[in-house]
Amino acid sequence: MKVERFENNPIFSPSNTKPFIEGFETTGALNPAAFEFDGKIHLLLRVAEWPLQDKPGELKIPMLDISTTPANMKTMTFRRDDPEWDFSDRRVVKSAKIIYITNFSYLRLAISSDDGVNFTMHDSPLLWPDGKYESFGIEDPRVVEIDGEYLITYSAISRHGVTSNLVCTKDWKNFERKGVLFVPDNKDICIFPEKIGGRYVCLHRPSQSMLGKPDIWMAFSDDLIHWGGHECVMQTRPGKWDSARIGCGPSPIKTGKGWLSLYHGSDNRNYYMGAALHDLEDPRKVIARSETPFLSPEAEYEKHGFYNNVVFCNGCVVRGDEILVYYGAADAFTAGCKVKISEILASLK
Repeated sequence: MKVERFENNPIFSPSNTKPFIEGFETTGALNPAAFEFDGKIHLLLRVAEWPLQDKPGELKIPMLDISTTPANMKTMTFRRDDPEWDFSDRRVVKSAKIIYITNFSYLRLAISSDDGVNFTMHDSPLLWPDGKYESFGIEDPRVVEIDGEYLITYSAISRHGVTSNLVCTKDWKNFERKGVLFVPDNKDICIFPEKIGGRYVCLHRPSQSMLGKPDIWMAFSDDLIHWGGHECVMQTRPGKWDSARIGCGPSPIKTGKGWLSLYHGSDNRNYYMGAALHDLEDPRKVIARSETPFLSPEAEYEKHGFYNNVVFCNGCVVRGDEILVYYGAADAFTAGCKVKISEILASLK
């Protein structure tokens, strides 16, 4: 399968993304949702920042203090030689009692010229974390348009865990927060672009429990708020590229052969992108999946960043038989590539 990476990759990086929070630095501009509005392609990116790390042997992490009005950003400082805390994963600081996120994320908008390759990013947030379930930040949005309304799902992080939340807009100026859709720990929500059998349909990914692995589930709703009919539709596969965990990508694409969904998988060494095909009438039925990923971390910006060896897509735009895939790379960068729907379909088994 031919995957054509954009020549200007990475599109966004910490070096070309100005931090918004005073006294902070940008650690990532990544994992964008993608959609078309007003005749142009837009990206809704997760921008991650943390306090300037100015003292060797210490780590400063951010947190939104919601006890004040308005909420204030505060900083916690940890000594790296403190045996109570585990610093082995740059994304988190953890003890036996609690886990903190090292970065604070919010959502920023970028708009393309006519080519879908070159983008200009706004300097200020479009969506800023709000309330007790978002005090550690908001991450990894997906966007789908249904009947003139744009549905934005994202992961909300707090000491309560990871919830999946919904915001709606029609004009990208006025937003209605619908709140929590799925309770902790659940992420990677993508809503199908049309109702099926008179109901909204989504894919979601509960996190690992004592039994089982992070697998992809499906749910149904009459009103976008109350979801039921939950069913596990895709599982990790031992010995394959998606053996350790899987999670949903962008909103599925309707084709003549079925609903094509892009998804990420990990083997605990790398994060990859593959695809699955769902039945058009009953999307709970998975017809085929990628035996091998169509996108693997191979470029330098995919292999080395804030968290290495990651490609992670939650945004794409369809242009005929071609998909413009926008993806996060190494938990630090935004990149893009082109791939043909027909070639993905032909590769599925």
